[in-house]
Order: sequence, then structure tokens, then C-alpha cells
Amino acid sequence: MRTAAVADDTEFVITRLFKAPRSRVWEAWEKPELMSQWFGPKGVTTTVKTLDLRPGGIMHARMDRPDGGHMWAKFAYREVVEPSRLVWVHSFADEHANTVPWPFEGPWPLEILSTATFTEEEGGTRIHVVWTPINPSAEERQAFAGMIESMTEGWGGTFDKLDEALAGR
Repeated sequence: MRTAAVADDTEFVITRLFKAPRSRVWEAWEKPELMSQWFGPKGVTTTVKTLDLRPGGIMHARMDRPDGGHMWAKFAYREVVEPSRLVWVHSFADEHANTVPWPFEGPWPLEILSTATFTEEEGGTRIHVVWTPINPSAEERQAFAGMIESMTEGWGGTFDKLDEALAGR
């Protein structure tokens, strides 16, 4: 089951219940070979180059699109509470893990504060992700609010891939 919502114009929230134990779901976020299987929207092939899961560490990944283009993503971890909580600054990056503006037309926040919680429930593990732009301009805040449907699709596809990876497919 998936739900997504906007708490206000500067926060995006998505929740999904995965049919796997929390330790297994957490492992998918901490091992580069596993994260490469599921991170990124559907149709994107991801290669995690660095995954240093600790406060001050980073995840750096190349995402290859079906059209032949590519982009880089970076998580700069702020808080790691195994196996229940991750907080990171999410951004686009270059091949050297430097934070760069997003690679598409129009305004977008340079960085997004991301919080993921992992809660054991009957039948599996619930992941709850919250995205909040960091110091956005008014134009970036408006763009963020206007992209809720796209973020829901992106995270929904990402979570679909995580479901498949957890099922061993």
C-alpha cells in the first residue's frame, strides 16, 4: 500500500508497507550492491559508487536513463539510527560527488532534507519518507510544490523496484 501527500507547500511525504522484516529492508539501504538494484525511478539503471552509511558519510550514485543520458545523485548522511531512521541531505551531483543544480529545466531546490523511518508492523516494514527543501527561494518552493505528482511517481517507482529487490526478483 502506498500513500503520498503534501503536508504543506514545502513538504512531500510518501509511505509504503514492504512485506519484509525491518533488518532486510534496512540492509537494502546500507549495501551498495543492493541499493543499486532499486534506487531511482522505474526505467533508470543505478550504479552506487559510494555508500558510507554514517553521519558525515555519503551515498553517490550514477543513474542511467533509457534515453542514454545520465545524472548523479548524492545523499549526505546527517543521522543514522540502525534500523529505524535515516536523515540525509539529498541533491543532484556531478561525477565527483559535488552538489550541482538539478539537470532539468526550471527552478528546483539545490538540497532537500530527507528523513526515512523504518517501522516494524504486522506483515512487514513501513517506510515513511519526508522531503523538505533546504533554504528554497520562493520560486524553488513553488516548483517543489508543483512537482508533488512527479515525486510521487518517482518514489512510487523506486519503491516498486525495492519491493521487487526484497522479493528476490
